[in-house]
Formats: sequence, structure tokens, C-alpha cells
Amino acid sequence: MAAITLEWLDAGDPRMAEVNAVRHEALFAPFGLPRLDGWDDEGVDKCHLAALCDDRVVGYACLLLEADGTGHVRQVSVLEEVRTLGVGRALMDEVVAEARRRGLSLVWLNARCTAEGFYQRVGWRTVSGVFPSGRTGMPHVRMERWLDDADSRP
Repeated sequence: MAAITLEWLDAGDPRMAEVNAVRHEALFAPFGLPRLDGWDDEGVDKCHLAALCDDRVVGYACLLLEADGTGHVRQVSVLEEVRTLGVGRALMDEVVAEARRRGLSLVWLNARCTAEGFYQRVGWRTVSGVFPSGRTGMPHVRMERWLDDADSRP
């Protein structure tokens, strides 16, 4: 398998159709939910990061720039066939780097409980109890990562 590369995409990039397929396959298909491509990707507040292998989208993360100077990380998706190759870590590292470049103070996400350990290993802290989320109703937790030099806050 070729190396994984990361690329920031505009919402109008034709590869966003591949992103839609990856998001559905990773986030909703396992629960038997139908494909809906109304992802609300337009806007200068949305930054789209694709992981590519042989020019094919195999992973994705969205950094939503919030008005309060924080970033909401959404729709982190990695195809099952590449989940052991470091794609998720690479996506999260680049999202954090971009948030720092943009001067954000904090990034946060709602993680499925089954992915909580992964996010903890890449520097995120759980800051909530468990709650059901989105179309799946799966248990989630809120996680945060402060972007100061120490990357640690209470």
C-alpha cells in the first residue's frame, strides 16, 4: 500500500464526493442507516482534511471554527481497511496543528465511547459523562484538547 498523505480540501473539491462515501461507510453504514449526503460542508468556518492513499480518500476530519475562538472537530472517519496504519493519528495531529496555526485556544469533539481510548492516546481529555448522540444514538463523550504550550488544563 502506498503512503498516506493529508490534504486540506475546499468544500467544492470534487473529492468531497469521496469524502461523503467515507463518512457514510465509517460513521453510519455499520448501523444500517441510509446514506444522506447533506453534510453542510460549505462555509469559511469549515476546514476539510482528507487522508489519501493512491489518490483515493481513505479518511477525513472536519475542523469547524467556532465564533468563541475554539474549534469543533467533527466527522472523523477512517475506512476500516486502513485503521491500523496511523491514519486517525495523522488526521488528529494535523487538525491540532491547523487549529494552532489559526490561533485557536481549544479544540473539542464528541467521541463515540468505543473511540475514547484512541483520542486519549493522541492527547485528548474526556470532560463529560456519557450521552447519546446523532443519528446512531450511540453513547458519546465530550473530549477537549487545550492548545497552549503545556496542552493541559483542568
